[in-house]
Amino acid sequence: MDDAAYFAALPKAELHLHLDGSVRPGTVLELARQEGVPLPADDLEHLRPHLEAPDDCASLREYITFFELPIAVMQSVPALERVTFELCQDLSDDGVRYAEIRYAPWLHVDRGLSLTDVIRATLAGWRAGKEATGMAGGLIITALRDMPPEQNLSLAQVAGRFAAEGVVGFDLAGDEAGHPPILHEDAFRLARSLGLNITIHAGEGAGAESVRQAIAMGARLIEHGVRAREDPEVAAMANDEGVQFDMAPTNNFQTKAVRRLQDHPLPRYFKQGLKVTISTDSRTVSRTTLADEYLKVAHVLGCTRQEIWVMNLQALDGGFGEPAVRAKLRDQWVGEVEAAPAGS
Repeated sequence: MDDAAYFAALPKAELHLHLDGSVRPGTVLELARQEGVPLPADDLEHLRPHLEAPDDCASLREYITFFELPIAVMQSVPALERVTFELCQDLSDDGVRYAEIRYAPWLHVDRGLSLTDVIRATLAGWRAGKEATGMAGGLIITALRDMPPEQNLSLAQVAGRFAAEGVVGFDLAGDEAGHPPILHEDAFRLARSLGLNITIHAGEGAGAESVRQAIAMGARLIEHGVRAREDPEVAAMANDEGVQFDMAPTNNFQTKAVRRLQDHPLPRYFKQGLKVTISTDSRTVSRTTLADEYLKVAHVLGCTRQEIWVMNLQALDGGFGEPAVRAKLRDQWVGEVEAAPAGS
């Protein structure tokens, strides 16, 4: 079995996955027509360049602009349910059996929905997706760096009400420049007290100090963490505290967190003993799948199948979902791989 077929067939876990960055282009087009949202093109061929970031994207700030159209059509309960359900289908088609899907509810209230409405809608889509595909995992609520801290505090309060219904974590995302994590410390303290696990985007658009602050705020998972390598003390801090870096190589190249894909620190982190995982970040915006990312990690970054398998299991082990469910899945996956014919 060649690598492409092997990684496609592998049971996989994905932790760093944005809902609004993973909407099917055809769904954006249909929802826009239904809801009267103006689009820059009225056919898929010409719409795709507005939804998919090019490899020569200049920065994280430019990359984020490709989320604008999906967000514009994700402003109703039916739309939110649909895109969440469809993402579960797409994940299943990619061989993903455990996923944690994240999104920022404050971005979906422009047409009158409340934060509670938004979370309930995505949970409905998630439950339907789980039933249809057998997916395990949960939803992560994302706070935004450039919002006033009091708004993120109120978001944490609302998110905590759904801790027993499928919301498994609380996140911070957005352009890091000028928005250090520590500004939102109160929201994350509240989220932890309400039973939510903490994950923070850090070390992508800003340096190692951003990662240090995120760890100090209780983040068990650091999304990206590419620039943690700039300060050996921060990398050591992550190692000592068992913090995991959920990395997305294609995305990191597009946002210019790394200048060349070949320069990505994922293999180096792995060899240093850091906990690392592989994700897509945004399937549509980055025009990728998890199987594609695994293939790039093998062919461009030089990791072996066994090393990638270890990273995959680390994603499952490090997730926020129910431990018993993850343990059962781990046993199943290991059994499947061990039972596969030699050389496959």
